[in-house]
Amino acid sequence: MGHLFLDIETYVSETNPDSGLNPYHPESKVIVISYSYYDTFKPPAKHEIREPFFIKEWESSEKQILERFHTLLKTISEKDKYLKISGFNLLKFDLPYLFGRMNTLKIAPEKELHDLLFRPFGIDLFQLTPLISEKTRKHEQLWGINQKDASKHFGLQAKEGTGVDCSRFYDKKDFDMIMKYCSEEFNFELMMGEFYLRVRGG
Repeated sequence: MGHLFLDIETYVSETNPDSGLNPYHPESKVIVISYSYYDTFKPPAKHEIREPFFIKEWESSEKQILERFHTLLKTISEKDKYLKISGFNLLKFDLPYLFGRMNTLKIAPEKELHDLLFRPFGIDLFQLTPLISEKTRKHEQLWGINQKDASKHFGLQAKEGTGVDCSRFYDKKDFDMIMKYCSEEFNFELMMGEFYLRVRGG
């Protein structure tokens, strides 16, 4: 049971801001796929964490990076049917957006895409954030918080800027700034470890 940590950056059009959240607009596009894979039963300990890989749209095309990620996911899944895909807000954003773009660009049949992306295992860290949210106590109901606030809670490096900023960097072809943002955002292994310590009582 390996672990694939995943994050994507999407293009937010100035004329159609919904394109960054809804994969079915003409302007919609995945511009970066960030991932890190560990073929171990347990998620990585702090000293085992590696730098993520980045697949960049501007080095080829959106269709090509989606094809490349599809091939990677298919190859891993053939060896590991219990693969766990984890990240932050995966269930609401990353996985549905990838499915929509892959389906629109005919990367693979719908059923295959669904089976590869929507698996019975994996952790969406956003779903755990009500456990650490002050708003849970304030509103007396489970209340999630964003990745930046969760990172600050655990004393982890918090990303600067937003996904909208990445799209403006993309317009200016300032790809180094996009990669800085993506690198800062990819702290999922550390955050999962912090949640585990919280559950364990450490």
